[in-house]
Amino acid sequence: MAWISRLRALIGREKLSKDQEEELEFHLSMREQLNVEQGMAQPEARREARRRFGNPILWRERMSEIDLMILPQTVFQDLRYAARMLGRNAGFTIVAVLALAIGIGVNTAAFTAYKAFFERPLDGRNSGEMVNIALNLRSDIHSGGIEPFFTYPDYQAYRDQARSFSGLIATSMPQNLRLSVAGGIVSQRTSAAGTLVGRLGMLPGAINAEFANTVLVSENYFSVLGVMAPRGRLFEAGELSKLAITPVALTSENYWQTRFAGDPEILGKTVRLNGIAFIVVGITPHNFVGTNMEVPDFWLPLSVEPLVHPDDRWLHDRENLCCRLYGRLASGVSMEQAQTEMTLLADHVRTLHDPHTDLGKPATALLWPGSPLPRPIKLYGGLRFAVQLIMAAVWLVLVIACANVASLQLARAASRQNELSMRLSLGASRLRIIRQLLTESALLGLLAGAVALFLSWVLLEILVVVAAQAFPAEYGTMIFHVTPDLGIFAYVFALSLVAGVLFGLAPALESSHAALSSAMKAKAGTSPLRSRRLRDFLMAAQVAVSLVLMIAGSMLIRSSIHALKMDTGYDTKQTVDLELQFPEGARYTADRKAALVRDLRERLAALPGVAAITSARAPDGNALRQTAAVSLNGEKPSPQNTRAILYYTYVQANYFQTLGIPLLFGRGLQTQTGQPEPVVILSQSAAQLLWPGQNPIGRSLRLGTDGQFHGKNEVLPDGPVYQVIGVARDTRGVLIDGSDSQQIYVQLPEDQLQDYPILIRTRSDPAQLMSAIGPLISSVDPDLVATASTLEVLLRQTPSVVTSSLAAAIASTIGLLGLLLASMGIYGTVSYIVVLRTREVGIRMALGAGKRKILELMLREGMRPVLAGLLVGMSLAVGASHLLRGVLYGLNMVDGISFAGASVLFLAIALFASYVPSRRAMRVDPIVALRYE
Repeated sequence: MAWISRLRALIGREKLSKDQEEELEFHLSMREQLNVEQGMAQPEARREARRRFGNPILWRERMSEIDLMILPQTVFQDLRYAARMLGRNAGFTIVAVLALAIGIGVNTAAFTAYKAFFERPLDGRNSGEMVNIALNLRSDIHSGGIEPFFTYPDYQAYRDQARSFSGLIATSMPQNLRLSVAGGIVSQRTSAAGTLVGRLGMLPGAINAEFANTVLVSENYFSVLGVMAPRGRLFEAGELSKLAITPVALTSENYWQTRFAGDPEILGKTVRLNGIAFIVVGITPHNFVGTNMEVPDFWLPLSVEPLVHPDDRWLHDRENLCCRLYGRLASGVSMEQAQTEMTLLADHVRTLHDPHTDLGKPATALLWPGSPLPRPIKLYGGLRFAVQLIMAAVWLVLVIACANVASLQLARAASRQNELSMRLSLGASRLRIIRQLLTESALLGLLAGAVALFLSWVLLEILVVVAAQAFPAEYGTMIFHVTPDLGIFAYVFALSLVAGVLFGLAPALESSHAALSSAMKAKAGTSPLRSRRLRDFLMAAQVAVSLVLMIAGSMLIRSSIHALKMDTGYDTKQTVDLELQFPEGARYTADRKAALVRDLRERLAALPGVAAITSARAPDGNALRQTAAVSLNGEKPSPQNTRAILYYTYVQANYFQTLGIPLLFGRGLQTQTGQPEPVVILSQSAAQLLWPGQNPIGRSLRLGTDGQFHGKNEVLPDGPVYQVIGVARDTRGVLIDGSDSQQIYVQLPEDQLQDYPILIRTRSDPAQLMSAIGPLISSVDPDLVATASTLEVLLRQTPSVVTSSLAAAIASTIGLLGLLLASMGIYGTVSYIVVLRTREVGIRMALGAGKRKILELMLREGMRPVLAGLLVGMSLAVGASHLLRGVLYGLNMVDGISFAGASVLFLAIALFASYVPSRRAMRVDPIVALRYE
């Protein structure tokens, strides 16, 4: 084969060169002999033979291309030449590598973060063998029918009957258990004070107790994951009968170091979790998360759940979902085979359930590669959309970087016209010139990729450490693995090459075309019209894309600020939300809880500065918001007569006075003993929705909660026909669309006070009140756990505000990087323009042009594409704001302040970036400039 002979020739290059010389000499000798026979003298015959034969060097190159694999050799030559050229232009190289490194680095960081969060495997030996198990209760997996939780009896049935797995494990969700007898009490509020989220006021924290993040797992959990204990031992499958007598626990190495200061005597010591004594028998490896996102503080066997939660019975309750299941595939068994077997088992297990429940209906098993996420990533529609937006934004940063370097390449290429024209004149083809220029661009991209990979890894490692220390120990330790793997290396390598081609192709085509056209006649000081237009287009493109990112970031920042500062319609700063957690067990009956709450409320009312006390959930819902179908005129709600689905909340009679919510008309609720009368108060927007343009006072409605969300053991408003007695001013909802401002207020029965938070309005500093609450609660009942925070802090923790703030932080960071890159591009391009037009400037000044005119000329040259880019960017930003409408709180899609502010800021920075190099043109000496090449 031809390529084999070429490879053989490449290895024996010396012999091939000798053969080629002999062949060339033979042809010359034959021509010389023919000339002699035709009557020429010997010297003339040889001279004529050489003339007619041509350049021997050119023939040697052609013969080498035929006989050798010439591409690797020329590529190596191109790389060596590219390295020399980049080294000779160190300033350009540094700027280009820095710009590209920012674009590639942002993409690398985003991709690495995505893999660390969404594609992380389970923590264990041969994690590729582990799978998640869930049930699909509907035919379409995208319709929301995936149930990742199982009952404990079902887990036992699957564990004992499944043959496709070498082991099947169960685990609860992480939960906070009260910790005591652990060497002093560290309250959550105290431990959270020094953390990042504590300083930001994002954690309310218990004020009189210490909690530990705890996960309950099946006894075979660690053996199936293939994990060993560095100290002590792990759970054993055969010790189930011993656990009820001598409960044992494991602690993580992380928590052992932070909470117990690495006490070497920790093994065998006793800690109390929810009042139950546990003996610490082992320590799990450092940073071991198992099937979780974070490192728990303690691990407990699932069989001890009745000890720490006496009110629960889910170990024996087949209808109580409690656990997630994971399996290790047996040798030789595929995921599809295991899924088929689990579906058959699920069809048998459902017969053990109540046929009227979802668990008693036909279902299919769903298996996917092991992950801490409870569902496959493709089922998180909203999350996937957010990830796509972020990836699109970081790709735009890369586009800006590529346009930036491309414009610099074009400006630099104008100064290389003589070199390129010379190479074309010496016989190089245009394709050969393009390949050389693309090689330089690819080398630049690879250099930038190496820098970007290192910087992004260092930055992510710092962020991981900050994230791990951002939460107090009671919330576990967040662990993310961001060390580059083979996939990330391949991604960066491909991205660097794509970036090199992306920013290098247009300049290479244009430069080779200009060099071909000039054919040694172009001067370095000239710039072809096509090149100028392409350079202006690239500059306008990076300005437009950067402006879109800046406007998006500005809108999200304003949305986040607006969400925190807009009028809520109630007192947030001086109102404290106090939530009580009662110990579990038969000792705390409903009557005793109610008596404790009444006693506590009386003592709280006597504290200095307390203005009012009521029992109800805060307007933000305390993360629990109930909805009900509303029908009018006393009709029972049905799909046919439902007028609206509205939020409802139970309140006491003095709720509106305590929170400062005025009644617009009608009367308020009356304090009553026993069951309250069936009356409700509507918010202004709810009244307008139900009876638009009419007076709702005296009208009737009914509420139905069938199919609507409500909490466990929650008192429900179904049944009575309620009469509307008043209308209150709207309070600000926490949902983006404001639909939760439409509220129905129902009077709270006195015998339900223990199930609702206590809201306290104070005239003094809320921090002083919260510091006094801890000792007060301990005097009432030392086993009560209290969590207190102002309504302002609770509002800051709502998902909409957190999402808006996080989006603002990400978008503003990306926008600032885009602005930085665009500014670098404008500065660098205008600098090159000044250099290229030095001779022209000298001529103008020699003909009488003043320095001001020269400055205006250069600024006009630099700002023309900037202004065009701003106009295009504002148009594109309208579309971007439409995509972001779901996270914009209280803003129009076209926010004038964001659009105008970002545009003016960008214009000012671009003007400065153009002004600095343009001033150099004013200092040109005409005599020197006229000699400039």
